[in-house]
Amino acid sequence: MTDSASMLAETRVCDIVTELPVRAAVLSQFGIDFCCGGRETLSQVCEEKGIEIEDVTSQIANIDSMNNNSVRSEFDNMSSTELCDHIENTHHNFLKRHLPITSLHAEKVARVHGEREPHLKEIAHVFGDLKAELEPHMMKEEQILFPLIRLLDSSTTLPEVHCGSVRNPIRAMFYEHDLAGQALSKLRELTNSYTPPDHACNTYRALFGELELLEKDTHIHIHKENHVLFVKAQEIERRLMGKE
Repeated sequence: MTDSASMLAETRVCDIVTELPVRAAVLSQFGIDFCCGGRETLSQVCEEKGIEIEDVTSQIANIDSMNNNSVRSEFDNMSSTELCDHIENTHHNFLKRHLPITSLHAEKVARVHGEREPHLKEIAHVFGDLKAELEPHMMKEEQILFPLIRLLDSSTTLPEVHCGSVRNPIRAMFYEHDLAGQALSKLRELTNSYTPPDHACNTYRALFGELELLEKDTHIHIHKENHVLFVKAQEIERRLMGKE
């Protein structure tokens, strides 16, 4: 293993993506969660999943060679307010459009094919629970956490807020992100990594494609929050408290 591959192996998965976001495509290909499970090193994750780490590091090296500007993500250079706006306009709007359509398809496929293929009923159930978690989760971010982060970002002294510290709602969001990650992992398992069988009808195939798109977007969405926005927000609060 080369020196650069060895360094990657001992780097946290979340940091691998933060440094160059396009690397997320490689991790997704291997089913590696870089958002909720992103605090583990690449070597730890590969060992747990039985993945040959050289296969991952070599593909990351190929991605890096095509993206010579291996600098930290543009999102790292955004203000916290800009990040909140970006997440709402990009990922929250995607979910608001995507979740109702996928829900209709999941229910239809389970209804039509579920007797012969019971796992399709389980897919509909797991997705339904995920949708029921994500919708109020977004509302809490838009109505509570993001306004608080914007307030901190625009303040020169520490404001008094009802939740005491931005760490408290962030802690709740981390917990809910972990639940979403578990649901996405279960959906990947139930769909055989989103691979429809040869006999699948168009709606069946569309559902699996929609679930795969949901996983990709949600992983990137949660990564931006857990490992960029929330870090920035807590740094601002510490600075306003005079602890830096």
